[in-house]
Amino acid sequence: MNVVDAIKARFSVRAYLDKPVEKELVYKILDIARFSPSGHNMQPWEVAVVMGKKKEELSQKLVEAVKNKAERKYDYFYGPKELPDIINRRRKQCNTLVFEHKNIDPKKDREKLMEHILENFRFFGAPVVLIIMREKELGEPSFIDLGLFGQSIMLTAVEFGLATCPQTSIAAYPYIIREVLGIPENKMIVYSIVLGYPDKDAHINKLRMPRDEVEVFTTFYE
Repeated sequence: MNVVDAIKARFSVRAYLDKPVEKELVYKILDIARFSPSGHNMQPWEVAVVMGKKKEELSQKLVEAVKNKAERKYDYFYGPKELPDIINRRRKQCNTLVFEHKNIDPKKDREKLMEHILENFRFFGAPVVLIIMREKELGEPSFIDLGLFGQSIMLTAVEFGLATCPQTSIAAYPYIIREVLGIPENKMIVYSIVLGYPDKDAHINKLRMPRDEVEVFTTFYE
């Protein structure tokens, strides 16, 4: 598969087959992604690969935290409550499309809404979770590097017939992730990427998000 096809084929998959991903394949994907660009070649990314019993333990602790309304404590500034209009429009459209596709009325179907939220912390049934981290005292530019690294992982996964879904939701509970995995305090939990074989028959995986045309976000200066 060429790069153009991989970019267009990739989407956030939210249902996976009960099929393990070999550790060697995960290693191969990371071995390719390590060639991602980074400012001054700092390569700030660090990865915790979570599988098997440890993944189940982490999932259980996160689900309990959400159900018990545990405090959300991101390691970084997650974002303002008031967003620019165009960004807010895209965000609301995403939520609306997902809820309509899953036949959920978020104002009335409280149980369905909670199950929808918990799917994030059950990692959508994927067998592998990649926790993407960096040193805390690096500054904001390193977030760019981690984004580039994540995209490399997700595009490489497409090459091997795997699917992914990036998540910032779990970063709301870094203290739980540190406790379960023994990660030191100086590491910032930034986001995760779930990895596995997609369930192509799952209803949720039929959904695709719209993208704005180039003219919407581009200005040419000549």
